[in-house]
Amino acid sequence: MFFSGRRKRKEKEQEDIMAATIADLPFKISSPNKEAGRKAMNEYADSLIEPEQEPDLNFNMQMQKENVASKTQQKEDISLQASHMKETLKQEILKQEAPEQEIPVTVDKNDAVRFVRENCQAIDENERQIAETKKEYENVTSELMDIQRIEMASEKKEITDTCKSIVALTSERNKFKDRNFTISDAQMRKFQMFDDDELVDEIKKMYNAESYQSAIESDIENLKKEKENLYAQRKEIVAKQNTIKKMTKVLAVLIFSLIVLLVVIFYALKADMTLPYLGVVFLAGVSAAALIYESSKNRRDVIVAEKKINKAVTLLNKVKIKYINNINMLDYNCKKYDVKNAKDFEQKWSEYCKMREYEKKFRENTEKLNENSENLLLMLKDAGVVDTDIWLNRCVALADPKEMVEIRHELNQRRQMLREQIEDYEQMKENTIKQLDQMINAYSDVRGELIGIIKDFNEKHA
Repeated sequence: MFFSGRRKRKEKEQEDIMAATIADLPFKISSPNKEAGRKAMNEYADSLIEPEQEPDLNFNMQMQKENVASKTQQKEDISLQASHMKETLKQEILKQEAPEQEIPVTVDKNDAVRFVRENCQAIDENERQIAETKKEYENVTSELMDIQRIEMASEKKEITDTCKSIVALTSERNKFKDRNFTISDAQMRKFQMFDDDELVDEIKKMYNAESYQSAIESDIENLKKEKENLYAQRKEIVAKQNTIKKMTKVLAVLIFSLIVLLVVIFYALKADMTLPYLGVVFLAGVSAAALIYESSKNRRDVIVAEKKINKAVTLLNKVKIKYINNINMLDYNCKKYDVKNAKDFEQKWSEYCKMREYEKKFRENTEKLNENSENLLLMLKDAGVVDTDIWLNRCVALADPKEMVEIRHELNQRRQMLREQIEDYEQMKENTIKQLDQMINAYSDVRGELIGIIKDFNEKHA
């Protein structure tokens, strides 16, 4: 257990505290004589008394100065005060771990043992942090030394020129990476299996096949229309033939009726019917001749129409076969080259060519970049630089003095922070050791055991 706070007492109460018996103290003080015990009691009493705070006479003067100062100066003062407060808080945190301010309250042996073990662990943690911080401090110092070696190198100009080349090549490489291509890797691998001339010929063939496909489709449409017209003509001729058949029947009935009429008139009137008979015969002959001629003409027209229909059907079938063959060839080539049509084929071929040119330039850029990087590493190694690889990512600084100044400034700041951290860790370690010393001196009855715990801890963590 630790004190939760400090008790304030006046100067006159100090004598009463010093007069207190050893049994009344929070922990026993073992000393070889009364004078040493009294001295330890005085130190403990002094640790309990907080010094009285003197009035800050400069505070009012500072306030007056701040009221008179300009706004710009006020901002600077606020910044300085914030920095000072941060440093003050840091010091207070460190002081809180001092043994004279925080003394463990123990009531038995177990508390003392636990306190020693915890402080041993704290010391081990401090040593680990100190070792890591020192290692980082050495790395930062090595980087600063490398900067000095580079600045003093005999090949400083060659190093700068090489770094400028690396920066330019890296910028060019980034531009290559920013390019967008729609062609896929699978498409690239598919095109790589064929020769360039073969692919160009296939693009031309696909364009020709698509044009031929359009012509075939047009021919099919025309042949279908022609076939439909021929079927309509044949239907019209058949209709005419049927009409002639009906007219033949009507004319036969009419002639037969006239003949019957003339026979009836002849027997009824006993008149000469020679001329009427001849007229009816002539009419029948002329009508029969006309009907026979039209019927024969229709039969011939039907035969011609059917021949034309057969020819149209034959041509249509041939064109359909060509259509099927051509469309199958197009589908196969599209599947073979993984394209949609000739236009898509040409676009992907164009991107394929651009992509190959891009890969070629990228490889050349990579080779140059690797060559310059190797040369830079060799020159830095010859200059005595310890960590040469880190400067591959700092070529801009080697090529631009302003960037180098920024890096040097950053490294100096880091080293200063690391130095302060080491000092803080050392201070905390020292405070912890003081607490251990005071605890061991305070508990003489378990002094040997406490020292043994410390030795065992040192052996385990050696």
